[in-house]
Amino acid sequence: MKNMEKEIISNKEFALICEYIKLRNESNISQSELARRVGIARSTIARMERKLHSISLGTFVKLLEAMNYKLEITKKKDANESR
Repeated sequence: MKNMEKEIISNKEFALICEYIKLRNESNISQSELARRVGIARSTIARMERKLHSISLGTFVKLLEAMNYKLEITKKKDANESR
């Protein structure tokens, strides 16, 4: 069997993947169904969900859209803004 290296993901990417998994489970959509909707292999989703593989941002956005979610960017609040 071919020796495969695990990709290391950042803590922020880990947190984002965990949130995505929570949303997929709450939406009651299987990996297979989501893969079919997006047009990718189920194994791609499985590897990403096991935090073994970092997928492209474009693919991640497609996964969210297929579950009726969207990715938005917001500015972080500075510590001084809350005073």
